[in-house]
Amino acid sequence: MPAETRAKLRPLYDEFLQAMRRHDDDGLRRTREAIIQGMGEYAGISEDQPDYGQPIDSSLPDLAGVEKLWAQSFARMKGRHGWEQAATAKTQRRPQPRLRNSFRSARAYLQSYEAGLPDKDEYLKSARQGFDYILSAQASTGAFGYPYFPNAKDGLLSAAARVVKAGEARGLKMTEGNWVIEDLDDGGLQFDNGESGLGLLHTYALTGKQQYLDAARRAGEWAAKRPLVSNFNYNGFSGELLARLYRVTGEQRYLDQAIEKMKYGVLPGQMTNGRWPGRWFDQHNAAIQYHSIMMAQLMELYLALHKAKHPYAAEVKQRITLGLDSLANEVNTLGIPRGKAHEMLCLDALARGLLIFGQNEKWERAANVDVNYLCNLFLPELEKRGEPMTETVANYLLYRRVKSGKAAACEIELEKCLSALRKPAGAAK
Repeated sequence: MPAETRAKLRPLYDEFLQAMRRHDDDGLRRTREAIIQGMGEYAGISEDQPDYGQPIDSSLPDLAGVEKLWAQSFARMKGRHGWEQAATAKTQRRPQPRLRNSFRSARAYLQSYEAGLPDKDEYLKSARQGFDYILSAQASTGAFGYPYFPNAKDGLLSAAARVVKAGEARGLKMTEGNWVIEDLDDGGLQFDNGESGLGLLHTYALTGKQQYLDAARRAGEWAAKRPLVSNFNYNGFSGELLARLYRVTGEQRYLDQAIEKMKYGVLPGQMTNGRWPGRWFDQHNAAIQYHSIMMAQLMELYLALHKAKHPYAAEVKQRITLGLDSLANEVNTLGIPRGKAHEMLCLDALARGLLIFGQNEKWERAANVDVNYLCNLFLPELEKRGEPMTETVANYLLYRRVKSGKAAACEIELEKCLSALRKPAGAAK
């Protein structure tokens, strides 16, 4: 989108944010329509031109072959995970990896354990190491923050250093140990905080260890106090954590807070008609990885609403269906954006949708396209760069095993998982 168009829209963006914070439904509707009209052909189009990987192969992947490749990646990565790199970085006075890196690996290992893959207890052991490291990084405020490296010259670390400098100029406490614990008006800390808390609740449900629940509660209390920001997916990370806290604890306040975050901080950006129904109008969140992230966030809210028998569940399900249909259409028609294949977050969203809502031919085909591209074409590039196989493949493996009746997904059947903890046979490991 041309810079001059963006500049003309800035007052409308500001007005839209204020309507979000006021919970002004009419103002949101009116301002959204004006923004979309002003964006014209750019509404719902990613800010980066994707380079789609071809060919598109929607055949059913060989499950045993995918499991073998995933096991090889797990063996290759021992000693190189984010939590293991962090220990080395501290001794060498280098910046630690972001917590989201540890979260993605550790969550995938929890899913591998649930899937009953060979050596499943090794997956659980590694996942516990990852989440124990994340637990150790929690600030006294409850937040899980960014790594802090004051002398960084570029990238995210440099941006974090600038935020720290600006906050300290206001007299705010910005850091604790090696972590940035305040993000001013940006909202970006909600990303790592939300994922960290979400993973700790997953670990609690599988192990029963109280420290994971306690830490997730602290992260949730911090998240609940954050103001809504203009980046929809940032609000969604807090909403997702609060929704899962409701599912684990049954405390109504968490559900109320989650609804507020999603209803006014995420869903106002989604288009429900026009050329791209199901997509977010802003170009940042129209990108496939952020669209996929928000699909996962909304599915967590749906599960919480379903548990509560809340009337809002029907609308949220409709919005999720629109979004997953849009995602599947992109993958089935164009393929996988190569620049984001190392994350493949669309696979996580599709697998989760299939786990929650059951068979859907369009979503299934898109998930197959993702896995075939990853295994047959992209994995050699990851191996050359020394990167693990894309972690979201673990959720696909779990989905396939659940579908065949050989496993259960704790994140989906959380209440059953928690109930098992109260029985002697389900005692914590």
